[in-house]
Amino acid sequence: MKLNYYIYTLIAGLVLMLSACSPDEYDMGKKTYVSDDLAEGIAYTVTIKGNEVRLKSNITGCTPLWVTPQGRSQESELAVSLPFAGEYEVTFGVETPGGVVYGEPYAFNLAQNDFSLLSDEKWFLLAYEDFKSGDAIPDAETLAEGVSKKWYPCDGNYGIGQCSGPVMYLSPYDPDGDGAGYTQDDVDNGVYKDIVFGTGNWKPNWDPGFQSWLIPETDAYMDSYMTFSMDAANGCVATMYRGEAGVKGSSTGTNMKGKFNMNLTEKTKPTITFTDCYSMHNVAFDEVCSNYTQDIQIIELTPYILQVATKRTNSEGNWYIVWNFVSEEVIATKGECIPKEDSGLIEKAAPVLPTFDNLTTDLFTTEINGVTYVGNQMTFNLDTEIPYDWLWWNGSPSSQKWESVTGGVYNDSWAPAAGDETEDFELILSKASDGSYNYECGEVSGKVTIAEGVMTFDKEITILTASSDQRTVAVTGSEFTVLSVEAGETLAVGIPESRDENGVVNSYLVANLLYKKISTGGPEGPTVVGIDNSTIAEHTWLENGCIRIGFHHYGDTGTGIFKDVASVKLKKNQTISVTFKINGGITWTAAPKCALIDNNIKQTWEPGCFDLDDAVTVNTAGETTVTLTNTTGATVTFLPTCLDLSIQYTDYGTADVMAEDGNPDWSVVGFEIVSCTIQ
Repeated sequence: MKLNYYIYTLIAGLVLMLSACSPDEYDMGKKTYVSDDLAEGIAYTVTIKGNEVRLKSNITGCTPLWVTPQGRSQESELAVSLPFAGEYEVTFGVETPGGVVYGEPYAFNLAQNDFSLLSDEKWFLLAYEDFKSGDAIPDAETLAEGVSKKWYPCDGNYGIGQCSGPVMYLSPYDPDGDGAGYTQDDVDNGVYKDIVFGTGNWKPNWDPGFQSWLIPETDAYMDSYMTFSMDAANGCVATMYRGEAGVKGSSTGTNMKGKFNMNLTEKTKPTITFTDCYSMHNVAFDEVCSNYTQDIQIIELTPYILQVATKRTNSEGNWYIVWNFVSEEVIATKGECIPKEDSGLIEKAAPVLPTFDNLTTDLFTTEINGVTYVGNQMTFNLDTEIPYDWLWWNGSPSSQKWESVTGGVYNDSWAPAAGDETEDFELILSKASDGSYNYECGEVSGKVTIAEGVMTFDKEITILTASSDQRTVAVTGSEFTVLSVEAGETLAVGIPESRDENGVVNSYLVANLLYKKISTGGPEGPTVVGIDNSTIAEHTWLENGCIRIGFHHYGDTGTGIFKDVASVKLKKNQTISVTFKINGGITWTAAPKCALIDNNIKQTWEPGCFDLDDAVTVNTAGETTVTLTNTTGATVTFLPTCLDLSIQYTDYGTADVMAEDGNPDWSVVGFEIVSCTIQ
């Protein structure tokens, strides 16, 4: 990962200007610029008064792009206050029709310190280990000698910061967790609702604690630290180490030494910017966010905890990633230094599991035609929309509840989508005559005990697996905790995913089950499959002496007469039925047979397919119905493969289908699909 101070490409992506720049009194004579045009004194001016640096753009008609020691800005004029003497740089850029262009950095020197610019206590909460909220701002003598403070990734739940580990996730569309959120248009456009610093108005939508696939307790990253120091000679210095390999306590990694500056202009949205180093994060997240150096938002800062947010920019979409750090004092005292009565500190409640008055009755309760019954056997299927999730315990005072992590949205990495086999899953629970309970789950069966909100199976069962190239999620076990049940409707059961510092489970990997509805109104009607008859001619050809009509022929780039092949799913034991007719164009000399053929179920092509039981004789003067039954034991889809209707032709009939160009034109034959259904 290249963490460049200027991050030009990121700024280019963030600027939404489409118009060209136009010169002001500086008549440059063109609407596009090269780097040499954007020099100090020509395109912009830098005016220094004491330790306040005023920046002014001389170009109008477009948004200026400043990169300053305090971060980025798009204002035409701005002031940057720098408390410490030293060498600094500012870079100026603009958006042109050809893209973003920057001038060379302009270097300047501040000869003196101005400690009056350190009047905000956040400087010292960040960089002075002896400073507590409400203390007097340190005097000039103390600042001249220097102050420093060391921060480590948070290693547990200290009752502060709503966190129990080094990283957590925060919804950009509803960071205060009030449920109001934003509209879908806002979500689609990546709109972020501001996190207001210091008000506690935000809460994570997932605090994962330690996860084996994310950051485990023994991860090398847990050796990392950031030391912030300030002194008259060196200014604001950030000294860092990042653990990148090995395990905690004996890691190897990267040492860094750079500069930091804070922008406290907006009191409710303080930011920190780094030069020659970056905001600390683990190696696996290098590619998750494209910016770890400039305008990193500080969302909580007390004597004991530092929390900063970066915005996820990878393929998983917009989100806040919150990085949690605790002071060296917290690590050394294992949190005993934290006064629990201190304002703003959060005492998190221990996880509390739901209780059920009569779980066994709920499990065997269903509704038939509006009447509730308690039966002797109940079948559960997976919720195919949200088959699994993680539920984590949000123990903050305003919540204290189990909350979803995925929200029903899956991806290609940490939360892969489950496959079509979820549609075939069945868990059958039944009552035995001796008062015990039996179960059937695929090929596994036996006894299950149900007590105190826990279902214990005498053998290990697998409810689902979901895989991607990066990860496999498996809900597998013999003991499942019931997280929720709505009699006759839904059942959520989970296995432990993580534990808090007291060994109590604080997150579960959960399977979401639905009660299988009991129907008394006769068999369900068939599902109608959409067919585009207007494309039959272009999806008809001769193969193996037979006329082939392709319903879908082959793979993601294949085509056919299915209107939406991705929606065509043939569950186990279901049958797809096709009724068709041939409205002329063929002179028949014998009665042909036809069959539906594919390479999933029968795997038998012409001529052998016509000897199978589901082959039928074509009614050449009317309608013919041909079927294919899924006997594979799992759901079959046709997008990756094919489904064709094959009709015997050579030695059975003739048709004048050759066009002038020498290619067959099957539009002269009146093929028509009358209906296509699944039942």
